[in-house]
Amino acid sequence: MEAMMFAKAAAPIAQGIAGFGAAKGQQERAEINSYIGRTRALQTDTTARQGLESELGTLRAAMGANQQRPGVGTNEMVQELRATRSRERRIQVGNRMAESADWRMQGKNAGAGATGALIGGSLKAGPSLFDLHQYYKG
Repeated sequence: MEAMMFAKAAAPIAQGIAGFGAAKGQQERAEINSYIGRTRALQTDTTARQGLESELGTLRAAMGANQQRPGVGTNEMVQELRATRSRERRIQVGNRMAESADWRMQGKNAGAGATGALIGGSLKAGPSLFDLHQYYKG
């Protein structure tokens, strides 16, 4: 009888441990993806800034080659270009950071699931009241 109760308890404990391991693995992958997302956000920011400076440099070089001096219209155009590219950069970086936050939240949820799997397996391992009654009765 004791061996049977032990055998019934071993399976849920093993399932809980397996669920814990799987959830921890998922949590680790999500944390790695979150880190990659933050890195991509920084790369996106840097690339966008370099692109803007390249565009402005090309514009200045073209104006210099044509012997044009910056005027009110030219400065307005440069400011508009800078504002547009800055807004686009902020949107792209914000999207990447939101992806990173989603991965981080998925990792936290997986960590909570790991704990739940372990606790759930332990709770299921306990003998039923019927089994306890039969054990003590007979």
